[in-house]
Amino acid sequence: MKKSYLYYALPVVIVFLFSMAFRPVNASVSVNPAVGNQELPDSVLKVVQKACMDCHANDGNGMAKSHVNFSVWNTYDVKKQADKAIDISKVLSKSSMPPGKWRKNNPDKVPTPAEIEMIRNWAKALNK
Repeated sequence: MKKSYLYYALPVVIVFLFSMAFRPVNASVSVNPAVGNQELPDSVLKVVQKACMDCHANDGNGMAKSHVNFSVWNTYDVKKQADKAIDISKVLSKSSMPPGKWRKNNPDKVPTPAEIEMIRNWAKALNK
């Protein structure tokens, strides 16, 4: 008799665990990219919205948002934000972000050299 309960309980537990692991993200999370108690400078925010958030936000690419998710940027602690800013600066400087296919399909959204330099300066300032 105990085995029959196990046969019914095990699938329920498995379904419950999967539903918890793959539950939808709370849609009420606002995009508030702030560093510590300071918001991103308007110039940085403008570039992030233009060139990054298609993929690096809650409704973006799963792999991309696992590296940095601007929808939850304000939940990162100050150290993590500073580290992510340096990483962002590096990938922009190497032209490895945004990816080549995205660049080809969105040439008007690709960060300019001046925007990349501005992001580099911002990232350096966060890490002082």
